[in-house]
Amino acid sequence: MPDRISAPTPGPSAPFGDAPGAAPTALPPFTGDGPRPRPAADALDTPETPPVVKDEPGESADPAPASDEALADRTAEDVFGSEDNARNTAGLITSFVSSWERHKHEKTPAVWLADEFRRYPDLWTGEEEIVSTANEVVASVERANADKASLHAHLDAGKSKASWLAGKIEQGAAAAGAAKVGDYAAGIDKAVETANEQMRKAVERQKDGAASMERNLDGTIAEQHHVDTFNLDAAAKDSPLRAERGGSHGKNSVDVVIKDGDGNIVRKYQSKYGKDAQATRKYLKKGDYRGQRKLVPSDQKGDIPKSTDRIEADGVHSKPLTKDEAKRLQEKAQQEQENRYYEWNDVNRIEIAKSIGKQALVGAAITCGLQGARILGRRVWNFLRGKENPPASEDLREFFESSVKSAGHVGAQTAVSGAVVVAAKSGWINALKHTPAGQIAGIVHVGMENAKVLWKFAKGELNGVEALDAMGNCRASAIGGLAGAGKGTVMGAKLGLVLGPPGAMIGGFVGGVVGGLAGSKIGEAVYEGGKAIVKTAAKVVKGVVEGTVKVAKNVGRMLNPLNLFS
Repeated sequence: MPDRISAPTPGPSAPFGDAPGAAPTALPPFTGDGPRPRPAADALDTPETPPVVKDEPGESADPAPASDEALADRTAEDVFGSEDNARNTAGLITSFVSSWERHKHEKTPAVWLADEFRRYPDLWTGEEEIVSTANEVVASVERANADKASLHAHLDAGKSKASWLAGKIEQGAAAAGAAKVGDYAAGIDKAVETANEQMRKAVERQKDGAASMERNLDGTIAEQHHVDTFNLDAAAKDSPLRAERGGSHGKNSVDVVIKDGDGNIVRKYQSKYGKDAQATRKYLKKGDYRGQRKLVPSDQKGDIPKSTDRIEADGVHSKPLTKDEAKRLQEKAQQEQENRYYEWNDVNRIEIAKSIGKQALVGAAITCGLQGARILGRRVWNFLRGKENPPASEDLREFFESSVKSAGHVGAQTAVSGAVVVAAKSGWINALKHTPAGQIAGIVHVGMENAKVLWKFAKGELNGVEALDAMGNCRASAIGGLAGAGKGTVMGAKLGLVLGPPGAMIGGFVGGVVGGLAGSKIGEAVYEGGKAIVKTAAKVVKGVVEGTVKVAKNVGRMLNPLNLFS
């Protein structure tokens, strides 16, 4: 059977006895073969050292603490839009994995996935898109596994992670036709650093309870715009008044203040730049902003009572800004590269790659703080188990039991990736709207690999430092794979999506779901391991970023379990 497929002549195709029709609006039925086992869950201890897995069949999973459930609630809203959408996504994963296990001996992953996609005809423009998307998913999964195998072979040969990354950067620069390898490396370094910074902020927002998954840099830029234009107007009018952005991003904090010449605050503003007036009103209702004026986009001001589109005092004012104008400023800021030039030579090529490798480790540690996604995955899985009681997946159990170096589970990873692609195209995952299928497969790959590491950490096969190193290697192989592809300016956006908050949140959710699908013991271990490893993550980050505060300032404080789980 061919590894890739060409588009056949379109015609009615309803594999597995399903009639053609629109994409489902409710959870697809689980169609696993064999008897359904009775529910069982296994409890884990959660000391600072790796949790110990206990075999206590027949007991249900302990309910998560209220603070954990609040984290899951936020993730459901921010990432999926609703708990129902998260459940629908998990139901698709269950259905796709079950279908793959029934048909894996008769079809290649690409042929099977195209057949599965045909069950949702309203999601595609036609047969050509179905086939190309299936091929794209499989190719992405295979590349991710090949890059992982390549990195571990390099390490097993006694070579360094940095030299592997340097080689990938050089390969990508050549493929992209980059005149200077150093400039290409600078783009990668900036993209990974930005992803880490966004992750850091997402962890902090998760703790504070504010909306986290919308790409709200334009809101920050809007605040700075009002401050800058107010101060310019003040200088032109010889006024002592000055505007400043608030120093805190905590709940109910002030975004912008105006001060008089003695430093006294004369006006306070709460700035919200939602995608439309309804979203902005929703943000304003989430906090207690008494004593603050509502600063909103100028094109939404008429729809939001008692709001303003400028900051002003004593005849001095800022320039109004629409939502679209703020978004354009955001895009410009994201596209601009720092004026850093990297001289790529035999001496510092390894140092530059080391820096990127360290950031991969930092990013892995920060990911541990986004526990809300894993909690949501566990909660949704428990819901499905109580409703459908699907049997454990043998393929996923084998995946979790395999070595952290293993790269031989393309079928299972393709099934999960395909399900997430359909969920995204069905509108069930807000954070992945219009995301290419190959990038979704990359997110799923990292999420599943991280869940495997947490399972092994919970069992005691890996200690905390080893687990973080394994997760860092997974991110490094993803960085190397994207860097080696030589996609030029597109690469930065791909790294940001796969390694930033959207990818980490969705990957964490997927890890929680597939852990449960592999068996109750594994599902609970992924959840408990994720909680326990946070303490190690904080220590690792503190050690890595010492002297490089720009990468993850205050990460240790934010990853403190007392902050994240209180």
